[in-house]
Amino acid sequence: MAQFLRLPAFLQQDAGMKTPFTANVKTSRLTRKMIFDMLALYDVLAIVASAWLSYYSYLVLFLNTSVEKPSYLVVIASVSILFHTIARQSGQYERQQNFSFASQLSALIYICAVTIASAFVMLFFLKIQTEFSRIWLVVWMALLLLLLAAGRAIAAQYIDILMRKGMLRRNVVLVGSGDQFKSTKKSLQEDEYHFCLVNALELSEFAACDSSGCCDNSPEMQTFVREAQDKHVDAVIIALPSAKGKELEKIVQQVQMLAVDVQILPDFGGANIALRHLQQVANLSLITTVSKPISEWGAFLKIIEDYIVGIFCLILFLPVMAVIAIAIKLDSDGPILFRQRRHGYNHQVIEVLKFRTMTVLEDGDVIKQATKNDRRITRVGAFLRRTSLDELPQFWNIVRGEMSVVGPRPHALAHNTYYGKLIENYANRHRVKPGITGWAQVHGFRGETTDPDMMARRVRYDLEYIENWSIWLDLKIVIMTPLFGLFRRSAY
Repeated sequence: MAQFLRLPAFLQQDAGMKTPFTANVKTSRLTRKMIFDMLALYDVLAIVASAWLSYYSYLVLFLNTSVEKPSYLVVIASVSILFHTIARQSGQYERQQNFSFASQLSALIYICAVTIASAFVMLFFLKIQTEFSRIWLVVWMALLLLLLAAGRAIAAQYIDILMRKGMLRRNVVLVGSGDQFKSTKKSLQEDEYHFCLVNALELSEFAACDSSGCCDNSPEMQTFVREAQDKHVDAVIIALPSAKGKELEKIVQQVQMLAVDVQILPDFGGANIALRHLQQVANLSLITTVSKPISEWGAFLKIIEDYIVGIFCLILFLPVMAVIAIAIKLDSDGPILFRQRRHGYNHQVIEVLKFRTMTVLEDGDVIKQATKNDRRITRVGAFLRRTSLDELPQFWNIVRGEMSVVGPRPHALAHNTYYGKLIENYANRHRVKPGITGWAQVHGFRGETTDPDMMARRVRYDLEYIENWSIWLDLKIVIMTPLFGLFRRSAY
């Protein structure tokens, strides 16, 4: 297999150069982006091939029927577009840090499941489902999954071979000064998966620039640029303190003659700030460090999702809610609904609705969480809490625009005040609307939180959801909720 997957000679180079950091720098004209672009193309070919194979083997050979091919071609094209869109949104074709066959296979199963479900829904609403064979569609998806799995297995081994040969890494040279130069140099040397540090020049060591910030006459800098011309370098990284703007300008002028990417590492004085993207607005160059989590078309789709699901579920569960209301009235004295103030979107206080499950209606500065064998829980309430049926009235909160189907679970005001002082970035949960279910809930974080560490893990899942939101992630959580988000022992 290794011999079969060997990189062709025209796609590989061996620079064979001796440097202070790397004795044998290898590179490949085949990049990570090219590999994932080829995977995307392979997926399209696999979709068409598996569709044709299913069509020919089942409809033509097995059933010996004659059907109109144009209508099937429309479905194949639609499914291809749908599959590719979901795969893109799921990050399937991004330059992943660790290309694992196991993780790829689980992602493919999810994408195929969502694709076939969406195809059935599309055929149903178009009222043309009777014109197509359902077995053909299922066989098609099964064959597609096999082809995709085979492709990912080959790709995983191919990438592993290239990495073990030292390829697919970016050969970089580093120039700069100060603490940021030292920390960047250390990071590049340690990250052998992504980078190969070919050479590094610390300007302070050689006094490369004079007091006026002029580097033109620096023999060290001239030698540095000349050596970079002789070596196979992909990028020049410049790490300078923000105060050395003149030096930065001169260095860029000198290294831009090289056929490489010139990248500047911004200096924030040691602050660990994530960078999203650089935007030019009029005469200002703005670096985005935190992006609005759900905006523009995403916000529009989220609202449509909430209203459709909220209204549908209210109508669907109306008989169940009526039975629950009667059971609560017969079981104990008190109101049917429990109203509690909680923080919603952008820390606004909302009144969350639940079926009453306890003999008390706590909504003050001190709220005791429900615990195992809690005497305050009614008989009907115990069943409702275990099955999460007490949350059904919150679909009305969704219709009112206060909550979402998927999002971080809202906590009581007293709990927000308490945990906000203990857990870093706890308040960031409120950058989106709270939800009936969420990423933390499908990972088992429901019910009582016995210690701050458990709450911190729950918050990490909430923040992960906010940072990686997509309509497909919402759909995944909705599908996972009945399987993993309900009937947890920790929900008392």
